[in-house]
Amino acid sequence: MKRLARWRSLGAITIGVTTAVIGLQVSGALQLLEWEILNQWFRWRLPESRTVPIVLVTINDADLQWAGRWPLSDQQVAALLQRLHRDRPAAIGLDLYRDLPIQPGHTELLTAFRTIPNVIGISKAVGATAGSTVLPPPMLRDRNQVGVNDLLLDADGKVRRNLLAIDQHGQDKLALGTKLALIYLSQRGIIAQGGEAGSCTQLGKAQFCRLDPNAGGYVRADTSGNQTLSNFLRIPGGIPTVSLKQVMTNQVPASTIQDKIVFVGAKADSLWGDRFYTPYSTDSDTTWAGVEIHANVTAQIITSALDGRPLLQGIPECWEWGYILFWAGVGTALGWSLHSLRWTILLCPTAIVSVFAIAYSGFLLGWWVVAVSPALALLSAMLLSHVFWAWQALKQANQILELKVQERTQELVEKNLALEQARQVAESANQLLEHLARTDELTQVANRRFFNEYLNQEWYRMMREQLPLSLILLDIDCFKLYNDTYGHPAGDRCLSQVASTLQLTAKRPADRVARYGGEEFAIILPNTPLAGATQLANEIRSKIHHLQIPHESSYVSSHVTLSLGVVCIVPLPDVSLGQFISKADEALYQAKMQGRDRVVAVELPVR
Repeated sequence: MKRLARWRSLGAITIGVTTAVIGLQVSGALQLLEWEILNQWFRWRLPESRTVPIVLVTINDADLQWAGRWPLSDQQVAALLQRLHRDRPAAIGLDLYRDLPIQPGHTELLTAFRTIPNVIGISKAVGATAGSTVLPPPMLRDRNQVGVNDLLLDADGKVRRNLLAIDQHGQDKLALGTKLALIYLSQRGIIAQGGEAGSCTQLGKAQFCRLDPNAGGYVRADTSGNQTLSNFLRIPGGIPTVSLKQVMTNQVPASTIQDKIVFVGAKADSLWGDRFYTPYSTDSDTTWAGVEIHANVTAQIITSALDGRPLLQGIPECWEWGYILFWAGVGTALGWSLHSLRWTILLCPTAIVSVFAIAYSGFLLGWWVVAVSPALALLSAMLLSHVFWAWQALKQANQILELKVQERTQELVEKNLALEQARQVAESANQLLEHLARTDELTQVANRRFFNEYLNQEWYRMMREQLPLSLILLDIDCFKLYNDTYGHPAGDRCLSQVASTLQLTAKRPADRVARYGGEEFAIILPNTPLAGATQLANEIRSKIHHLQIPHESSYVSSHVTLSLGVVCIVPLPDVSLGQFISKADEALYQAKMQGRDRVVAVELPVR
């Protein structure tokens, strides 16, 4: 009976951990981690020794200087297309918008479109906002020589999926990379055919199946249209690339272009709008141009269809759940079997490495196997089962020692109670110390130390979220004369009254009032535009007026007044926090120079 109860408990641990981890996975809590693991798999994979029939004609910053304009005129684009057509490419993908004429040379461009049968233009079919779609060149649209150039971005801004086609108004519209790949393959007798399943298409040696919303690490992804996971192709030296200037000045041999798929697109660093993050991107310097991603999609399709290169795909969700259950069972068995905590700690990393090794091996074979959720299940089950074993052992020991410890039970209870009380006292003391360390003793508002910490925190938060951050610096006018006239105790009471007024006025949860130094105070206002901060500053100034604190020594007024400097900015990388504070200080200084008892507001950036 004891053994049966033990197995039931271990089974409950396994099932419970599996259910909890699957719940986390289904909720999307692990999605970002799974994406980052997939990024690492791509970075670790060695370049593949393959040749691809693709050439990139890129427009870099040097080309823009040479061309003398951006966007290129229709005349320049027409000349480029005619120059490429002369070398007999398999197809030309023009990743440049040409929905409207860009004079001079529109007639020449139309002639090029009419006489070059294998040039494919682009349209943007799915805009980020209403009206942000881009139509294709009308002539190419009428000749069915258009591919959509939309890219699929995940929540972290990276491209991990290929958009092969979209369904728009009941018609399938092929993506640019798909269109060019199919043209190239059709020239070699390979035509797309319906696969065994209705959602799959057979193309040469590869079968392309529509992406499941929960494939791999995705959770309820928007899989509209025809999507697949992107199995980026990285070859030594990258896809062959030549510049616009090299092509137009006849520096590119005809053999480089002949029978190749030629992509034409912008890659200039100055044209940031067409740069995208991929799993290989670690910063802005390693982003890919849109034309590079489209070319890579074409390379993936062609190498899969011709060479049988694996497509990246996820395993069915029910298999994933079974996989998580398996590793939860392994963790439970290890945690129960290894009675030594030392051995448990030593073997735990080995088991987790095994999980990731299997996931990486699956990736190399074309399968996106989740790694975070099974590793979490393994670790959790191992720890829980070991804790259960320790509890069982402790329970047995307690049964043996129960008779001997009954006399000391009450004593231990009292000691535990005393320890708990001591712990609570210590926690209260720590909280009090923390409060004292961050609070000005006189005014009971935040001190300068907390001001610096909080302003630095909100600065970077507002920079990430691109929201306005306002800062008010204020000074009690002629406060030294106030102290000299009424004495320091009265000065302290005046400071406290002002601080209390500030606290009652700046009362949003994120607003912070701090004593900046002496008679100077600061108010941090996250997500507040200049108009709102200025209104608050005027309200504070008005409330101090209404207090009617006598100040017969002031040369501004017969009662206490404030000078306030207001500054606002949407934080940018090229503006420092020190500059921001300095501008607030300058605004306060201007308020004093203009006669005090006033508000001066400044909006940054000021260059």
